[in-house]
Amino acid sequence: MSDLVAKLKGIVGDEYVVTADMSQYLRGKEQPAAVVFPGSTEEVSGIVKAANDANVKVNVGGKVVETKGLSGGIAIVMSRMNQIEEIDHENLTCWVQAGMNHQELIEKLAAENLYFAPEPYAVSTSSIGGCFGIGDVDTKTFNYLPTRTFILAYESVLPTGDIYKVGTKCIKCVSGYDMIHFIVGTRATLGIITRVLVKLLPMPKAFRAVIADIPSLQAAAVAFKAIQKRKIFPSRMNAVSKALGNDVMDAKGALVLVDIESYPVSAAQYAKEIEAELRIAGATFTKVVEDKAEYDEVVAKWLKIREKISLEENKVKFTVGPAKVGTALANLTGIVGNLEENPCVLVEGLNGKITVFSKNADADAVAINKMAMGLGGNVSGLLGSQLRCKAYNDNEMLEEISRVLNSIRSQFDPKGIMAPGIKL
Repeated sequence: MSDLVAKLKGIVGDEYVVTADMSQYLRGKEQPAAVVFPGSTEEVSGIVKAANDANVKVNVGGKVVETKGLSGGIAIVMSRMNQIEEIDHENLTCWVQAGMNHQELIEKLAAENLYFAPEPYAVSTSSIGGCFGIGDVDTKTFNYLPTRTFILAYESVLPTGDIYKVGTKCIKCVSGYDMIHFIVGTRATLGIITRVLVKLLPMPKAFRAVIADIPSLQAAAVAFKAIQKRKIFPSRMNAVSKALGNDVMDAKGALVLVDIESYPVSAAQYAKEIEAELRIAGATFTKVVEDKAEYDEVVAKWLKIREKISLEENKVKFTVGPAKVGTALANLTGIVGNLEENPCVLVEGLNGKITVFSKNADADAVAINKMAMGLGGNVSGLLGSQLRCKAYNDNEMLEEISRVLNSIRSQFDPKGIMAPGIKL
């Protein structure tokens, strides 16, 4: 292993290879041989080629690396690759290195009066490479579309160490297989993203937030349905359980956050109508946040809540049609118990997505999936296909799905070194 460490130091420099006191860069119980901090695509390529030669596992992260399956392997932290390379105001695009903090990119672009819509997965640690590597659907997806729509091109290092480039500034540049969006959600199983060309939007003209203390998540669902019946579709429309809501204010019940990014007149009018519907649904406290500094503070607290939810391991996420959220919540109570005291319930009213904590997440996920499927939805996440097969008691389908996914993975990663903790 000392030969491998020496090789890594020869690629990135002695100061960018850590073999002791690695805990601040790691998440999990297993211990890699080294944490490495590359400064370029070529250095990432060299690291991955060294891993292939030594036949050791590799995983990657923006600031923190998951260590499952990584004993004796290499943890690649991308934090040195944290620069914006180009902002193109005319084409509304930006080339950015994959290790740049997601929230920092949003803030730097805002200073240029430009807007990158996807939310950080975990605001303190998420990188822009992780944004697309995870490919999550965030709480603003209804209006801004899924994360994958914001990637136009990228440079990556394949699991063999070869460098791969695809995409242009053109919105339409694909003929045949769409390899640009194929990388989204692969979680480094098919390669390590090193540079990304992201699509930008003009900065919205006005921002408003409506926050409310409401007796229950069910009452919030009633308000959300009424708001949508008014043909009002804000940017975010979320409710969280009391335990989570206390992170924002001293909520006596569930906490509702509705976020409006629009034009001054329409934002003000929508905020009044949203506040009225929340009051009708039983909200005991409501507030329209108009001051930009206060608005930014509310959103920052929301992103901390999102991070807490994202990092919770014992959770189940599922999606139904937005109109079925109330029914789903009622059925969910029968599976996991009282939702109001649950430490991790998030209701995304626009997307119909619900996240819930469960002490028995593996067992409850099957029951929750059956319930969601009965309402026209399903569990989301890496295990979605497995759970659907279990719901239908169809092992043959599960075997075939696994065969296809693992066949694709083995074509990219013949030695099976990349992202060992991710099982397809």
